[in-house]
Amino acid sequence: MQDRRRPRKPLPYAPPRDKLDVAYVDDHLIVLRKPSGLLTTEGRAYGMEDCLLARAKERWPDALPVHRLDMDTSGVVLLARSEVARLQDLVTSKV
Repeated sequence: MQDRRRPRKPLPYAPPRDKLDVAYVDDHLIVLRKPSGLLTTEGRAYGMEDCLLARAKERWPDALPVHRLDMDTSGVVLLARSEVARLQDLVTSKV
Protein backbone atom coordinates (compact mmCIF):
# COMPACT_ATOMS: atom_id res chain seq x y z
CA MET A 1 0.00 0.00 0.00
CA GLN A 2 1.36 3.42 -0.94
CA ASP A 3 1.79 6.16 1.68
CA ARG A 4 -0.17 9.14 0.36
CA ARG A 5 0.62 11.56 3.13
CA ARG A 6 2.43 14.66 2.04
CA PRO A 7 5.85 15.26 3.54
CA ARG A 8 5.78 17.76 6.36
CA LYS A 9 7.32 21.14 5.76
CA PRO A 10 9.70 22.33 8.44
CA LEU A 11 8.05 24.67 10.90
CA PRO A 12 9.41 28.20 10.88
CA TYR A 13 11.30 28.89 14.09
CA ALA A 14 11.31 32.49 15.25
CA PRO A 15 11.94 32.34 19.01
CA PRO A 16 11.07 35.36 21.15
CA ARG A 17 14.09 37.53 21.98
CA ASP A 18 13.02 38.08 25.60
CA LYS A 19 15.71 38.12 28.27
CA LEU A 20 15.85 35.22 30.71
CA ASP A 21 13.05 35.46 33.26
CA VAL A 22 14.66 34.12 36.42
CA ALA A 23 12.29 32.92 39.15
CA TYR A 24 14.93 31.41 41.50
CA VAL A 25 18.65 30.60 41.60
CA ASP A 26 20.87 28.97 44.20
CA ASP A 27 24.03 26.83 44.17
CA HIS A 28 22.05 23.76 43.08
CA LEU A 29 19.02 24.87 41.05
CA ILE A 30 17.91 27.42 38.49
CA VAL A 31 14.20 28.05 37.91
CA LEU A 32 13.33 29.97 34.73
CA ARG A 33 10.04 31.06 33.19
CA LYS A 34 9.98 29.88 29.57
CA PRO A 35 7.95 31.91 27.09
CA SER A 36 5.82 30.28 24.43
CA GLY A 37 7.66 29.89 21.12
CA LEU A 38 11.08 29.11 22.62
CA LEU A 39 12.49 25.59 22.64
CA THR A 40 13.61 24.28 26.03
CA THR A 41 16.53 22.38 24.51
CA GLU A 42 18.17 22.60 21.10
CA GLY A 43 16.07 21.40 18.18
CA ARG A 44 17.26 18.73 15.74
CA ALA A 45 16.87 20.81 12.60
CA TYR A 46 19.33 23.39 11.36
CA GLY A 47 18.55 26.85 12.72
CA MET A 48 16.94 25.58 15.93
CA GLU A 49 19.96 26.06 18.19
CA ASP A 50 18.50 29.02 20.10
CA CYS A 51 16.78 27.63 23.17
CA LEU A 52 16.24 28.29 26.87
CA LEU A 53 19.10 25.96 27.84
CA ALA A 54 21.59 27.66 25.51
CA ARG A 55 20.62 31.06 26.87
CA ALA A 56 20.92 29.81 30.45
CA LYS A 57 24.35 28.28 29.76
CA GLU A 58 25.64 31.70 28.69
CA ARG A 59 25.06 32.81 32.28
CA TRP A 60 25.41 29.48 34.12
CA PRO A 61 27.72 27.12 32.15
CA ASP A 62 26.95 24.31 34.62
CA ALA A 63 23.17 24.31 33.88
CA LEU A 64 21.68 20.87 33.18
CA PRO A 65 18.09 20.23 32.03
CA VAL A 66 15.83 18.38 34.45
CA HIS A 67 12.74 18.38 32.20
CA ARG A 68 11.40 20.26 29.20
CA LEU A 69 8.28 21.98 27.98
CA ASP A 70 7.02 21.90 24.40
CA MET A 71 7.93 24.87 22.23
CA ASP A 72 4.41 26.33 22.28
CA THR A 73 4.05 25.89 26.03
CA SER A 74 5.01 28.59 28.49
CA GLY A 75 5.82 27.78 32.10
CA VAL A 76 8.48 27.12 34.68
CA VAL A 77 11.56 25.08 33.75
CA LEU A 78 13.94 23.62 36.31
CA LEU A 79 17.67 23.38 35.56
CA ALA A 80 20.14 21.66 37.87
CA ARG A 81 23.60 23.07 38.53
CA SER A 82 25.14 19.69 39.30
CA GLU A 83 24.54 16.05 38.42
CA VAL A 84 23.70 15.39 42.09
CA ALA A 85 20.91 17.99 42.08
CA ARG A 86 19.63 16.65 38.77
CA LEU A 87 19.56 13.05 39.98
CA GLN A 88 17.94 13.96 43.29
CA ASP A 89 15.18 15.85 41.49
CA LEU A 90 14.60 13.07 38.96
CA VAL A 91 14.41 10.43 41.69
CA THR A 92 12.03 12.40 43.91
CA SER A 93 9.75 13.29 40.97
CA LYS A 94 9.20 9.57 40.25
CA VAL A 95 8.09 8.72 43.80
